[in-house]
Amino acid sequence: MDKKTELRNGIIKAIDNLSAKEKGDATEKEYLIAYGQSVQSEIEEQEREISFPIRESWIVMGILNHAGEINTKEEITCLHICSPEHVTGVRQLLESARAKVEVAKLSKKVVTTSAEIPSAHEMENWLQSMQIQVKPIMAKASETPPFLLFYLDTDSKASPFDICMAYDAGYNAVIPYENVTPEESKTITLDALLSRGPKGAKNTVFLIGGKNAEKAEEVFEAVKASMFPPFKGSIIVDPAGAYTTAAAMVAKTENALLASKLGQLNEKTCAILGTGAVGQIAAVLLAKMGCNVIIASLNPKRTDGKEHAEGIAKTLAKDHGVQVQGIFAPTAADKIEILNKAEVIMCAGIRGVTIIDKEMLNAVKNMKVIVDINAVPPLGAEGIELKDDMREMAPGIFAIGALAVGELKHKLEKEILREARSGGKELYNYNTALPLARKLLQKDLFPSKLTLNLAYATSKTK
Repeated sequence: MDKKTELRNGIIKAIDNLSAKEKGDATEKEYLIAYGQSVQSEIEEQEREISFPIRESWIVMGILNHAGEINTKEEITCLHICSPEHVTGVRQLLESARAKVEVAKLSKKVVTTSAEIPSAHEMENWLQSMQIQVKPIMAKASETPPFLLFYLDTDSKASPFDICMAYDAGYNAVIPYENVTPEESKTITLDALLSRGPKGAKNTVFLIGGKNAEKAEEVFEAVKASMFPPFKGSIIVDPAGAYTTAAAMVAKTENALLASKLGQLNEKTCAILGTGAVGQIAAVLLAKMGCNVIIASLNPKRTDGKEHAEGIAKTLAKDHGVQVQGIFAPTAADKIEILNKAEVIMCAGIRGVTIIDKEMLNAVKNMKVIVDINAVPPLGAEGIELKDDMREMAPGIFAIGALAVGELKHKLEKEILREARSGGKELYNYNTALPLARKLLQKDLFPSKLTLNLAYATSKTK
C-alpha cells in the first residue's frame, strides 16, 4: 500500500510539473493520467479489502477461535459488539460457517452509584463509580426485499446483453419475458408488484427492450399505466440499447467539441446517416438541443426512399415535437452533398457496412467531426479507428470511434440500472439518459486530491 501510494503521489507530481510547463508533452501527460487512474483504482481496491473483507474475516476467525476454546458439547451463545458497517459482512461469514445469527440493537444508559450529581471536586470519584449498562434488544427481523428486474423483451429471444448488465448492476434476480405485447405486460406488471407488497414494489424494476422501438414504447406505456400508488416501481425503456447509445453518442460529441475548443454542439448542423432507432433518437436529442438536423436514409434498394426519409421526419415531429430534415441519400454524390452541409456527421447505419469512404472524405471542404458507432468491420467511415477520440484522421476531419462511444454507453446503462434499483426516478428513457451521460463525463480524475484546509483564527494582541 505504501509503495503504491508513493507511486500515485509521484505521478500526480509529474502531471503537475507537466501542466506548469508552457510546452508540455500532451502525449506524456495523457499517459500519466491513465497510469495514475490505474494505480488509484488499485489503491482504492486494496483499501476496501483491508477495511471490509480482510477485517471481517479476522473478526469472524476470532469469534470461532474463542468458541473452539470452550470445552463443551452444548450449544454456545456468543454476544459480539460490532461496528454497524461490518454487521452484514460478519453475519454472512458466520452463516457460511453454519452459525445461527441474530442481529440485535443495543440500548445504553449511564448508571451512577451516587444519588446526586457530584461537584467539580468530586468529579473524578463520580466517574470511577459510573457504569454503562448494555442490554440487547431483539427486534423482529426486517429483511430488505431482494432487488428484482423484470426484463420485457418484444423480440423472440431476450437479449443476454441486457440480462448480464442487470446482474452486474447488482440485481438479485433478472426474470426475462419474450415476445411481450402491451396487453401481456399489464398482467406481468400487476402480478409482480401485488405479490411483493408496497415495500417490495419499491425494489422492483421493469426494463423494456427489443429491436422495434415503436413496440417497446407501446409496452412502456402499458406498464406505466398499470402502476398505481403504493404499487409503483421504476421503468427503463431502452430498445436494443438504442436510447443509451444515442445519448452516449450525443454527450460524447458535445464533450469532445468543448474539450477541443471547436464550439458548442447546439450551434452546429448535424447529419445522422441511418434511420434506425439509434439514428432517430439521436436526431431527436440533437433537435431538442437546438441543432439543425438532417437524417438520411441510405438504402439504395428502397424504391420509396424519398417518401421513407420524409416520413421519418414527420413521425419525429408528431411523436417528439421536433423538426428535422429527412433526406434520401443512396449514392456517393448524395452523401457528399450532406457531408458538405453538415459540421458534425454521425454514422448510425447497419453493422459492417461502410457509409463514408475515402473518396467522399477527400471531397469535404470544411472542418468536420465524424462519429461512428459501428464496431463490426468494415467500420462506418473508412480510415476511422475504434478507439479514436478526436483524432485528426484527415486534414480538418476529427474522428470519434465506436469504442469511445461504447465505453460511455456501457457506463450509462449500468448507471441507469443502479439508479433505478436504488429508488431514483420512476421513469428512464432517452430524455433522462442524456443528462446522466453528461454527468458521467464530468467526473474528476483523482477525487482524493480534493482537500479542505482548516485553521484556527488567531487572536490579535495589542
